[in-house]
Amino acid sequence: MGNKTRSDLGRAIPAMLLILVAAIFLAAAFLNPRFAVLAGPYDPPPMPEPTPPPAPVVIPTPVFTPPVVVPTDVESTLPTFPGNYPANSAFTQSFLALNGIQQVSDSSFPKESELQGSTTGIAVKKTKGTVYNQINDFVGRLEKGEILVSVKKPSKTAIIQTVYGNIACSANGDMLIKLVDGVLRVMNMDGRGQTIMAQLDKGPFAGPADPTVAVAPGFELVAGDDKLTRTDMRPRDGIKRRHYKLLENGHMGICEFSVESALSASDVIAELRQSASGTKERRILGDMSKMAAVLNHMNGTQGFKVGE
Repeated sequence: MGNKTRSDLGRAIPAMLLILVAAIFLAAAFLNPRFAVLAGPYDPPPMPEPTPPPAPVVIPTPVFTPPVVVPTDVESTLPTFPGNYPANSAFTQSFLALNGIQQVSDSSFPKESELQGSTTGIAVKKTKGTVYNQINDFVGRLEKGEILVSVKKPSKTAIIQTVYGNIACSANGDMLIKLVDGVLRVMNMDGRGQTIMAQLDKGPFAGPADPTVAVAPGFELVAGDDKLTRTDMRPRDGIKRRHYKLLENGHMGICEFSVESALSASDVIAELRQSASGTKERRILGDMSKMAAVLNHMNGTQGFKVGE
């Protein structure tokens, strides 16, 4: 019996030790479960997909719809240089003539009493049969015929009186003025900006609506006591014209003319060529010739016709 008990006890002790060790590990697992896990290696977790950048905000371009203009909108009033419209646009050929005229304030027109300074740059040339009187160093009056007026620096302004009002030419300007059979013509041969201006306030232009306008280079202002006719706007004088428009109830008109053709067809310019022996005359002819070349380059030469 004694030997059997010791043998059973020897076998029971290791079993009890195993149970004790297991109990210790189990208790440790419950009391502190943060043991490193020896396993793996595992695949790394997938990287999150990058968030795409926000799409740019597109601001739509506003669409400009030009206003509708009908011919009656400008029949009784003067424009202010509407701009160069293409020939194939909705605007007719007559509207292109309006590029040559601009309404200005009465106060911008030079006053005769305020004219002063040098007169060495003022020149007035006239044809045979022209009735022209020089009132003072700065002012003259045209009764009938054709004159060429040129003002070069240091001179500032010259004024020509007519039956319908005054015409002013400022520095570095050249203009042709004709008054024949009651029809007045003012041709800007070489005057940029508002160099050539007309203040029509007599005859059919008298009253509160009297126009004061500036004429652009290469354009002709026409005025008459009677309503202008086709012949008045397209006279047979050898000068080529295009783009016509009547204003002020038909008593005033504007058209574009070829400065190059005027240099050849004008009688007063022809006489100036024959007597162009001085520096002043050569300068006048040279400036007008340069303007003719510039206008031909900028505006083209198509569409000009001689009156029939």
